[in-house]
Amino acid sequence: MVARNLPLATLRTFDVAARHGSLTKAATELNLTDSAVSHQLRKLEEALGFDLFEKSGRGVALTDAGRIFARSVGTALQDIARTAHSLVDADAEGGRLMIACSPMFASKWLARNLPAFCEDHPAIECHIHLSENDRVAEVADADIGIQFGTGDWPGKRSFLLENVSIAPACSPLLFQRAGRTLTRAADLRDVVLLHRDDGSEWRRWLADEGEHDFSLYRRHLYCNDLSVAMDMAVEGAGVVLVSDTLSMAHVREGSLMRPFAAMIQATGGWYVVCDGYRLERSSNRLFLHWLMSRFGKLLTLNGESDQAAGVRDDNP
Repeated sequence: MVARNLPLATLRTFDVAARHGSLTKAATELNLTDSAVSHQLRKLEEALGFDLFEKSGRGVALTDAGRIFARSVGTALQDIARTAHSLVDADAEGGRLMIACSPMFASKWLARNLPAFCEDHPAIECHIHLSENDRVAEVADADIGIQFGTGDWPGKRSFLLENVSIAPACSPLLFQRAGRTLTRAADLRDVVLLHRDDGSEWRRWLADEGEHDFSLYRRHLYCNDLSVAMDMAVEGAGVVLVSDTLSMAHVREGSLMRPFAAMIQATGGWYVVCDGYRLERSSNRLFLHWLMSRFGKLLTLNGESDQAAGVRDDNP
């Protein structure tokens, strides 16, 4: 009777809520209201006859029965998705490819490089889904995600594209307006420092150059989107800390230049992140191999070879 009356539509909601340990985060990922998520979970609990969650601080935690059920539901949903993808793959070598990434990566790297992939593989229909960087791994329909972080996303496979080093970049326009060049770190006291964070990265870079009194640097502009900060730098508004990967095209064009060679390591790297079963589809594997090669990585999907090529497998 339980199997006959089980509300199957609620299982994905339960799976997402169990993964996040938060009804609010589940609602955000599923584009539902908190009350809709709560209603679906209550409906599922009533059909099962036992509680799945219990209150824990400001959030929720799985009950013992909920943990057991979550493992079964997660495995079942993965099997269903895997079978669907294999059937699609068997029917066509091309098809739709959903790529999730931040606006920053999309505008500064993907927009300049993806057309080459599309030209070489016309049967693959690429779709770009823009998301906040920290939510890329949560985009449910994405075949491939590209995210800046540590590579540790539970239940996902992650592939390191590159560790990121950053250095100052600015426009030649800045020199023209100032009437001089920048030759030492102290010269930055008179220009605008463009930030994508709270100033931590500039503090670290300046400290490495012997400049420990950050209060001497009084001109700042803060922006939580690095691509906008880079655009401002291109217009001569100030100096930005950015990697070669994101700034390479601007440097080649001459709209940005590197006044200093010194670099610092950013707190993370660029990764590809995806569900393991999605790699069973040939178009997804093809794009992954292409993307890795653009970053100088050779990828094989055979256990130990994966690890040697910079691949992390975080599947439970």
